[in-house]
Amino acid sequence: VFGKTASGHSRWAARLRRCRPSHPRGSPVHSERSGNMAALSLDSFNALCGKAEGRDKLARLFQYSARAFVGLASLAAPKAGSKLSLLEGHARTAMVQLAGARRTHRWCKELPVIQSLPKSLSIKDPVDRVLDLLQKASLATFMIVDHIGHMKQWKILPGGKRAGAGTIQLGLKFFCFSNFVGALSQMKKFLVLAGSADRRREELACLKTAFKHMLLVLQTAHLSLLCPSHDALVGFAGMITSFMDVKAQWPAAKPVAAAVVPKALAMEVAPPEADEKAKPKSA
Repeated sequence: VFGKTASGHSRWAARLRRCRPSHPRGSPVHSERSGNMAALSLDSFNALCGKAEGRDKLARLFQYSARAFVGLASLAAPKAGSKLSLLEGHARTAMVQLAGARRTHRWCKELPVIQSLPKSLSIKDPVDRVLDLLQKASLATFMIVDHIGHMKQWKILPGGKRAGAGTIQLGLKFFCFSNFVGALSQMKKFLVLAGSADRRREELACLKTAFKHMLLVLQTAHLSLLCPSHDALVGFAGMITSFMDVKAQWPAAKPVAAAVVPKALAMEVAPPEADEKAKPKSA
């Protein structure tokens, strides 16, 4: 037990600080308290890959990385048979195969979107109601048309005027429109929230989502041949949106229980005031 001197107080404070766990900035505990993601580790990566959506967004990141490489290689105009030309061919193969694999796992993803359409009708604001309906209806249409194009590629359905690739491009036009409407909806929400000091975080979230939608408009306008740009530009835009999606699927940091100080140690480091209060007052 410490005495009543200032040095006794300082020794008690120092002893108590040694009892507290140290959480340096950037550690998993600090990230959790700051509202950030879990630490970069093999366990976190396994948790990401344990979710279908996580695997899909990770594959999308590599798909658009390959597209960016194809675009950059085309700017260099490599000669046939050169090493760069060979790498460009490998990147194109990876891009096409990853796109096909992701298309296979896209089946039935339109069902939750269709189920949410009645909920959109209950939105009070008429502008928000129309925007939400248009976004969801065009998104569901994209997925259905994409399935039809997929079956045309498998030769299950006849090609007709639009072969598999043409049908898929038609579906991507609906996806482009869905993202354009999504960007408008997010900007409207941002304007409503503008000026509210206590809702700054919501404003930033709206801007971030609108930015992502606009990047998706750029990508789908190119892929659907609605407004072709360049594979390098679209590839880098796809890498950004894919990274945003992977970050959203990354597991959150687990909360860490507070350190328990042993009872004997707690009694030993008790402040001097506690001993004074414990003494019976004389009459």
